[in-house]
Amino acid sequence: MSSIKTGELLDFQDYSPEHNDRSARLEVEAVQSHQYTSSMSNPNYTYDEPKLNNLNNEEPETPPQTNHNFWTIEYYQKYFDVHTNEVVERIISSVVPQKVSRNYFDERIKGKPDLYGPIWISVTLIFTIAVSGNIASYLQSANKAVHWRYDFHLVSYAATAIFCYVWLVPIALWAALKWTTVTDGQDEIETQTSTTPTMMSLFCLYGYSLSIYIPVAILWTIQVSWLQWLFVLMAALVSGAVLIFWLMPALKKSKYYLLLIGSIVGFHFLLATGFMLYFFHVPSVHVLPTVAASTVAP
Repeated sequence: MSSIKTGELLDFQDYSPEHNDRSARLEVEAVQSHQYTSSMSNPNYTYDEPKLNNLNNEEPETPPQTNHNFWTIEYYQKYFDVHTNEVVERIISSVVPQKVSRNYFDERIKGKPDLYGPIWISVTLIFTIAVSGNIASYLQSANKAVHWRYDFHLVSYAATAIFCYVWLVPIALWAALKWTTVTDGQDEIETQTSTTPTMMSLFCLYGYSLSIYIPVAILWTIQVSWLQWLFVLMAALVSGAVLIFWLMPALKKSKYYLLLIGSIVGFHFLLATGFMLYFFHVPSVHVLPTVAASTVAP
């Protein structure tokens, strides 16, 4: 029988860190595997997925309410959520529609119409016409012995004309497209939702189409009659062509698309003509004041 040294048994033994980690990992894996097999063997076992909110002691977030009443301010907040570059892009496309794609209205404006740009364009046009109209009136009476006064009523007149045009004409066009759209044998609801523009998109489109009249209103102060009429034709044709360019896919679905195209251009021409004749027109015939002759009684 071999002799055992009792001194070696009483000495401390040194184990490497790798050995300690390996043995500890084996023990943990063994415990986990034992728990897994025991839980799977239990028929009443149910797995509960951990919840992060409960672990962090936080309450679950409720989804925001997006359905608002038509008469509330929250309903119109989404129509003012627009970036500056989008407004600039829409203003440029309302003057030069070739700068964007053919389906720009259906892809960008119809899906996300805004009222921020149309409202500011309309307000800017109102004050531009009022100020330019008074300047034109001053230039017309500069060489006359007439005491010139600023006409503050031009602001209310311009505001009435512009806001009636921007709101009433799109509503009439929306109703005309809604009731005259041809279904082409498809479902009427699907066809109208895919081709007929919404009322808000028409408000947006007509508001941006008035941006061409802001520089034209300044140029109307030039007291040359034929040049003023040239600006009328240019503004009406450019603005009307933009509307027809964007709305052509929807207009073709209407039974009276030629009548609608003529109405769009005609209303734009009447708007430009009314602006020029009422606020900037140079009178061709100057009426001289009559002096009452005094008679001497015999």
